[in-house]
Amino acid sequence: MDAQLIGMSPLGWFLGLDLKYQLGIAVFMFTVGAYAVLFVLGRRWRREFEARGVTYWRAPKEERLEELITDVWEPRKITALYGLSYFTNGFVRTAFNLWVPVFLLDEVGIGTIETSAFMGLLFISWSWKMFIGLVADIFPIRWRERPYKRKPWFAITGVLYLAGIVIMAVSDIETAPVWSVLFPACVSIITAGAFYDMAADSFAIDVTPPEYHARVIGGVSTAGQSVGAALATVLPLWLLNVGGYKLVFVLAGITGLSSFLFLTVKEPEAAEERAFSREAVAFTFTELTVVIAVLIMFFRSFTMTRISSPLNTMFSIAIREAINADVALVSTLGLAATVAGLAGSLIGGGFADRYGHKKAFMIATAVFAGSGLLWITLSPGAATVWIVVVVMASSFMERFWTGTVFAIMADATPLAMSSTVYQMYMSWSWIGNIPASILIGYLLGISLSTTVLVLSTASVVVLLLGLYVKPYEAGKASKV
Repeated sequence: MDAQLIGMSPLGWFLGLDLKYQLGIAVFMFTVGAYAVLFVLGRRWRREFEARGVTYWRAPKEERLEELITDVWEPRKITALYGLSYFTNGFVRTAFNLWVPVFLLDEVGIGTIETSAFMGLLFISWSWKMFIGLVADIFPIRWRERPYKRKPWFAITGVLYLAGIVIMAVSDIETAPVWSVLFPACVSIITAGAFYDMAADSFAIDVTPPEYHARVIGGVSTAGQSVGAALATVLPLWLLNVGGYKLVFVLAGITGLSSFLFLTVKEPEAAEERAFSREAVAFTFTELTVVIAVLIMFFRSFTMTRISSPLNTMFSIAIREAINADVALVSTLGLAATVAGLAGSLIGGGFADRYGHKKAFMIATAVFAGSGLLWITLSPGAATVWIVVVVMASSFMERFWTGTVFAIMADATPLAMSSTVYQMYMSWSWIGNIPASILIGYLLGISLSTTVLVLSTASVVVLLLGLYVKPYEAGKASKV
């Protein structure tokens, strides 16, 4: 094909983009395409079922819930393990996001372009969690004559972590070929993390009673992630002096072996109600609540969450833009924000479960938007104490609010295909991060005040969408 025609074609435009944007577009197309197919099939099948008077959920909701959780809900054990899975999530992702680029640039000596390609490909498995969840929902794995949907993935996770750890431990990663040794080891660990996250979310959705959704799905997850991320920013500074980058990466991998502990929990039977079927597709993907939940997760990316939390990539950029902070101050503010976010996660979860998920979500959305406006007061001449107060206040509310968002996402997830649907919500959040990052970068070029006003206003869209969310009829909370 003529080179000039390629350059003018959509393919030429796509090939000319940075790798991270190519991946973002690919994720967007596949996720939208998958949802569109399921929606179209669901609409057709639902009309057929309703014409025959067929409905999907037959047993009373309370009866279904009682049967589901009586034998499998172990509050302390499941809460601790779920928090541990998100501690691993925060620690591994932060350790690799923060320290792998530094290692490649400073120790290995490869260029910026190659490092960017390495990092872009490294986390691609996190973009496809919806499809991994679909496989988990459709194809239970039999062991001792019983099918399991979640436990096999915890075992697979542990094996992948072990493989990455072994490669790291026996290799001289400073001198070994980057793409044939270091890259496979890193991919093994990061892919294991994606599987771990999917399996832990799916198991928690399956077994957690609605009255605990905010504390477990929202609060415990965000709190564990905050602790892991904070530790990954400070612990490696000591580990580098003890065992170098190898010790940092191996220790990150070892945290993932906690996935094996999930093999001790009980898993619900793969009952007909939770099986993949035409009825499940028809009465899931066509529901208004599912559509609204997808939109909430997408538009959530355009709010102050992108710059209020150190867990998000625009935090340090916004801080540098606002007050011209040096690296030391950015690190200090990141730690302060993480501590505040930890408190927000725990308090927000308890508040939402006590007073109602939807009510807590509405209140938290409004207060979070207001707390974000405090960033307008930041400037290079602002007092350090005030900067710390603003950053901690906005981070506290961001984590508080995120806990309520995840709670209503859990309420909007049906028992059937729970892994597919919940991971679809998370995929839409990831999709939104790409255009949101571009938009924020452009707005910061104008002014911080403009950025804050636009992002805080975007919270109104999320708030209005939340009005239409109703607990899914598949057995989720009724008082939200």
